[in-house]
Amino acid sequence: MHLPELIVPAPQTMTHRPNEAIMYTGATMGLSACNFTARHPMSQQAEKRRTVAVVGTGLAGLVTAYLLHHDPRQRYQVKLLEKRNEFSLSSESVTIPTSEPGKFTVADVPMRAFAGGFYRHLIRMYDYLGVRYHSQQFLFSFTRLSSRGSPSSDKMSSPLQPHMVHASNFHRLPPVPGKIDLFFWLLEAAYALFFYVWFIICASYVAPYEASSFSSCETFGHYLQRICLPQYYITNYLLPLMSSVCTCSHQELLNFPASDVLEYKRRTHLQPHYAVDTGVQSVQEKLAKGIDVNFGVCLTRVVPGSDGVRLEYTDADGNEKSENFDLVVLAISPDIVAAVFEPLKDSLSRIPTTTVETVAHTDSSSVPPLSTNQSGQKIHFRFDKESTEAIHEQPHSSVIVTTNPITPIKPSHILRSARFTRVLRSPESRRIINDIFRDDKAKDTASFDSTAPRWRNGDGGVYLAGGWCWDGMVLLEGCVVSAMRVASSLDVEIPWM
Repeated sequence: MHLPELIVPAPQTMTHRPNEAIMYTGATMGLSACNFTARHPMSQQAEKRRTVAVVGTGLAGLVTAYLLHHDPRQRYQVKLLEKRNEFSLSSESVTIPTSEPGKFTVADVPMRAFAGGFYRHLIRMYDYLGVRYHSQQFLFSFTRLSSRGSPSSDKMSSPLQPHMVHASNFHRLPPVPGKIDLFFWLLEAAYALFFYVWFIICASYVAPYEASSFSSCETFGHYLQRICLPQYYITNYLLPLMSSVCTCSHQELLNFPASDVLEYKRRTHLQPHYAVDTGVQSVQEKLAKGIDVNFGVCLTRVVPGSDGVRLEYTDADGNEKSENFDLVVLAISPDIVAAVFEPLKDSLSRIPTTTVETVAHTDSSSVPPLSTNQSGQKIHFRFDKESTEAIHEQPHSSVIVTTNPITPIKPSHILRSARFTRVLRSPESRRIINDIFRDDKAKDTASFDSTAPRWRNGDGGVYLAGGWCWDGMVLLEGCVVSAMRVASSLDVEIPWM
């Protein structure tokens, strides 16, 4: 992960032509015009405000609600609905006291770092909102585990030594791990560097196969075979690093569309990484300010009708209720959408998901020691053939955040643990999602599949938003882009564009 200086264009107001909206795609992350039915400029008589329910308080839901709530023409009355009793964006974050009285830091769980190049819209939004963030360098250590299952005694008794340490963006010479032969390390470092460069060259110049009327798009696993990347490099470096970004197993990552991973690598190569100074809680406070929020709402059914969209739900007191809105935005995971929204039941049930576990703790007994004078936040990748656990040491703190733990953590040291749903990608899910958000006039060979969903985003007054609602990696950038798409389709200007 990476370092030169990112130049972010100064935020400017986007002016919408009266008969145009904006369409966003993950593959280009560009903006292109597509027609939709225009709303004429406001007459002298004020328009009646349309009621909008935004379900979900992750980043996608919060950004959607913010944009509609701050519509310059004030046409939308927004209500946020959340199943939890707190905002989901920062619900698992951990507040950490510092050595200075009255001061603390926040460890975001899961990790919310972002990189220049790929997260362009997220960065523009943060700049517009005045969110303070800083450049963050990393030291990555890579450690092979012999097998899965019950840990051996050596894993329990002392930290396993990494076979390689890498400095993000090559911001410094990588340190030599302790107790390792220097000659072996030089050979290993040369090998890893050579095939890293080979992978970056291929990602830049060897395009993945796209979908056609006869076949699906190329998977990441097939692409790696086609460019002849050695299995040793894939297993020991590429999969641990990328699966930690996607918080999924190695095989699940290999099933991703190759275009997703390659686009991410191209755009983040040698770009700096950032972290919000006070955690994403400060972001959600800015986005939710002034918006009506209802916690403890368990959605059970979404029914479009002639008089709007009916939401059926159970409130915080356990009462079953029904409420009509002019528009509804479902900023929730696809498995939940499939369960409550009949038109997408079949198609979204085919989108793969997995459960991710994160644990905040203070058990450093199995963490490989790296010198404290080494710059950069330390992230340790420990992996076997199936998956990788990512261990994040928090700066200036004894708190450690482990994602998808493989090695045991002492229960007495656990501060907080959480499980959440991670939406995965596959050639089939890519086709389904692209068809849902496709302009009907666009020519897309994959759309001729008879199993493609007929429902389009916005039909019946129902919209989708989320990190999975675009053509790219399921990350924070997709949350912002999908929220911007909803706003632009409703003729609401995006103030940071």
